[in-house]
Amino acid sequence: MKRAPSALVSIGGFGVAVAVLSVTTTAAIVLAAPPPPAARIVASEAIMALRTQTLGFDRRIAAAPPAGPRIPVVEGLIAAELGRSVEDLRVTRLDAAPAVAISVRAMPKDEVIRVFGKDLPATIVLRERDAAKLKVVEAGAATKALRQVLLDLPLPAYAASLRQPDGRWLVVKPAEPFLGGWQRSILIALAVSLLLLAPLAWFFARRLTRPFRALAGALGSDAALIRQEGPRELREAAAAIVAMQNRLAEEATERARMLTAIAHDLRTPLTGLRLRIEGVLEPQRARMVHDVERMQAMIGEVLNFARDAAAPAALIDVRAALELIIDEMHAGRETIVLESGEDAQIRVPESAFRRAIENLLSNAVTYAGGGTVSIANSQGEVAISVRDEGPGIPKTDRERLLRPFERGESSRNRDTGGAGLGLSIVHNFAAQHAGAFALRDTPGGGITAILRLPAA
Repeated sequence: MKRAPSALVSIGGFGVAVAVLSVTTTAAIVLAAPPPPAARIVASEAIMALRTQTLGFDRRIAAAPPAGPRIPVVEGLIAAELGRSVEDLRVTRLDAAPAVAISVRAMPKDEVIRVFGKDLPATIVLRERDAAKLKVVEAGAATKALRQVLLDLPLPAYAASLRQPDGRWLVVKPAEPFLGGWQRSILIALAVSLLLLAPLAWFFARRLTRPFRALAGALGSDAALIRQEGPRELREAAAAIVAMQNRLAEEATERARMLTAIAHDLRTPLTGLRLRIEGVLEPQRARMVHDVERMQAMIGEVLNFARDAAAPAALIDVRAALELIIDEMHAGRETIVLESGEDAQIRVPESAFRRAIENLLSNAVTYAGGGTVSIANSQGEVAISVRDEGPGIPKTDRERLLRPFERGESSRNRDTGGAGLGLSIVHNFAAQHAGAFALRDTPGGGITAILRLPAA
């Protein structure tokens, strides 16, 4: 039989596949995307930034202008506009900006007609390299027009520095955005790859963890429901859990059988002891009879507990079952009141459920003279609450009273003669059927016993 793959291989292979797909998708998007446009700057804006704070430019005072290749044409243009010496201006190309090359030449009239196809006066033509853009101006206005064209011509980004009277330099350059062009492209590629891979990753993750979820859901149920599938480690764990559940079930059955046998065998000598006590004089006889009766009651509770634990589960209508139990326990009396409200169904042994409810109701009647029962059904859980307005139970004693043969204060014991199994039976019943049992304070005084069980 072929062995199932290890969980390490499955999960590790899935992680590697997701990583490879993510990197491949991101690289494909980045390579296919057009490069972001280079930053451009207009000389007129740089001049304005040197004069005053301008939106889109960073201004700072530095001991020296930034190092880098200079652009003499722009230096002379800005210096002339500001009325300063060229020595007081530095225009340096930024690291990421391409080189700037501007050439100016005169064109004869016949060449202008040949190039432009129409009759134009003598001209000066300005051309930006790699842009193939020409601007034609009249010869008489060449200087002024050329300066204006250069002022409005977008050029690759540069830093303009102006010497200050104290010898330091005012440096202006285009403000750098929080995310540059390539950064935005990479982030967009990552976001797109995430959107593409998230459903795929979710699908495979659900598929890989399905055996784990099935195992977790079956742990509180019958061992036969645990499916031995998935990775090798999970199958081995499921098999071990099934074996453990079977072993625990056998031990629980044997323990219940032993308790039943011991309790049953004790009844015979107790009956004989009771007959012999009849010949004892008072007041010893009454006390001895009381002790024997208490022992018989304890044995009866142990027998009932063992029988209930072995009973099969059945579908129970909670409200109808509570109405029947209350009516049989307190016929003709209104000591226990069942509040109106929603109904629910549970799947537990009927006799065990009845005994747990009878114990709670008996405690409410014995210690508080009655109580109120309510049912709540939410999120797949049924909560049965029994509230009373009695003296309550100290918080320090609540956990102790959930253990077998633990009873409350001695004054209660003399009145009730209980064996100390009532609350422990309810607690064990809840634990055996994936539920919970707790004791809470009732607002205004008293105790509220809450039994929670999974809804059917």
